[in-house]
Amino acid sequence: MILQVIRAEGYKLKKICWWLPLIQGCVLTGMTVMEWYLYFRQGPGGVYAGFAVMFMFISFVMLLGGTLLASIMAGTEHDTQTWKQLMAMPVPRSYIYLSKMLWIVILQFGTALITIAGMSLIWVLYTNEPIPWRVMLLQPINASLATLPVLAIQLWLSTLFINQAFPLAFGIFGSISSLFLARTSILWIKLLPWSYPALSSPLIKGYVMWVIIALCAGVIFIGLGTLQFRKHEFK
Repeated sequence: MILQVIRAEGYKLKKICWWLPLIQGCVLTGMTVMEWYLYFRQGPGGVYAGFAVMFMFISFVMLLGGTLLASIMAGTEHDTQTWKQLMAMPVPRSYIYLSKMLWIVILQFGTALITIAGMSLIWVLYTNEPIPWRVMLLQPINASLATLPVLAIQLWLSTLFINQAFPLAFGIFGSISSLFLARTSILWIKLLPWSYPALSSPLIKGYVMWVIIALCAGVIFIGLGTLQFRKHEFK
């Protein structure tokens, strides 16, 4: 049954949801290449400095995209007032919530794949240096995995509030904050979920620990969100 619910949720996705990963990937690649070409290519890192530039923007782009996806997917149900119809179906409420969560994760992973393809193409066109596949793959993929707890928070907020202004404002503020949180030396700030995408970069020592923390926190938040969704009374 869960597969049928996931398939049905996929059919309901707006076109913008399918386009958003491509837009995110192109924006992230474009910002990285532009900043690298204008300011960083003459430095000692050369072409490899592009990964440090990507580190500057990847958390912001990933978290902002996840915020928009969660708001669009939940907002569709609010706008069409179909939550009660969904709740009346002979399907566990948790399946409905988890199917939305799964699609957000899949689309975010698509952003990572598009970013890898875009950066690899730029690399091949610009230099004859061998592609450092370890960083090329791990930086976007780890960042997409590390957004899981924030995606869970955003979906929970988006289903809870009919007016999407607050979830969007909260998500945008968190996305902007992520540009700075990971760079602090204060541990409790680093433990905030918005720090995880940047801290999961293979350019940072101990990045695997942060990926694991993000996945564990994501599972916990998804579980809590699912429990709340099952009890929530929709108008």
